[in-house]
Amino acid sequence: MNFFRNRLNISVGICVLFGLSLVLFINLFSSKVVAQSIPIGTDITNITIKTTAAPINSVKSVKGDSEFAGGTYDLNFLGLTQSITSLDFDGGKATITEVIPAKVYVRRKPRTDDRQLAWYFGAFDDNNTFTLLAKGPLSEQQLLSENNILAGFDNIFTNTGANISGTPYNGNASIERVDYVLNTPVETSDDTGIVVLERGVPSGHDGFSIAAITEVNSSGKPKGYGPIVMVQANSWGKVPLVTPIPQTYFLNNVADGGTGTAKNPALTVPPGQTLGGIIIKTSRLVSSAQTIYGYSLFAPDVTCSSAELINVNNACFPSDTKTEGGIDLPSVNLGAVKLTS
Repeated sequence: MNFFRNRLNISVGICVLFGLSLVLFINLFSSKVVAQSIPIGTDITNITIKTTAAPINSVKSVKGDSEFAGGTYDLNFLGLTQSITSLDFDGGKATITEVIPAKVYVRRKPRTDDRQLAWYFGAFDDNNTFTLLAKGPLSEQQLLSENNILAGFDNIFTNTGANISGTPYNGNASIERVDYVLNTPVETSDDTGIVVLERGVPSGHDGFSIAAITEVNSSGKPKGYGPIVMVQANSWGKVPLVTPIPQTYFLNNVADGGTGTAKNPALTVPPGQTLGGIIIKTSRLVSSAQTIYGYSLFAPDVTCSSAELINVNNACFPSDTKTEGGIDLPSVNLGAVKLTS
């Protein structure tokens, strides 16, 4: 009798242990699913802008490339700046008067490859003349450093394979990392945020990766990072921030030998593209109350550890990133913004 009682107790114990293990496994699996489904940021729902004007600048007899190859064109830059003064997102807003500015540094592989890619809102007429709304032609630094939604850097992380509906064009560059180093470091919290905007269709904004800079050297270059976090393609920027949607044109510097400012007309961007944006609270990048010195953006196919992110020559930065690296950033650098409810 004791033998059967002992066997029964053992069987019950095994069942209890199995049940607890099953519950633990289900809870663990569920927590992973929940963690993966939590969005890293919140869509920007509205922006307010201020328009200012500078003198018109005309550039004559510019060589065309790709779609416009073989021709020469005149470019009229109207000198307009439309700067963001405030933005709203679900649960809060930010006023751009309360920002910590950031300096921008572009990291290339190889460093000597100076292909530059730009986009501008504007129009093209039968006299081979482009009328572009922004100041210009803008340098690489201006394309990434100003506060102007009328122009920007195209295909930031695309190394190869640029195409529109299967038709190739010269829209590739060598950029692997873009660093935004804050003038003053901040403690991470729910009250400070990072703004990322892109020109694209509302249902199809490009993916990218982001990581907080946790340490810099004496030259301001990152020498420490938090974990890299991916923002999935098509998951953000669902609210059109510019309406009506203007026509966009792509310029490069390939017809000028791949050096200098992008001013060679190369592509008419398919219609229907506008700006969308996301706000990422600094507390989502590293733990709260940790000091950060800025942030870096990367292509979505970068697989580096925090330590490997420091050197773009590491193999975890692919040199053959295709159109998945095609994020089109406007010329809007807001550093770190203060968030209010």
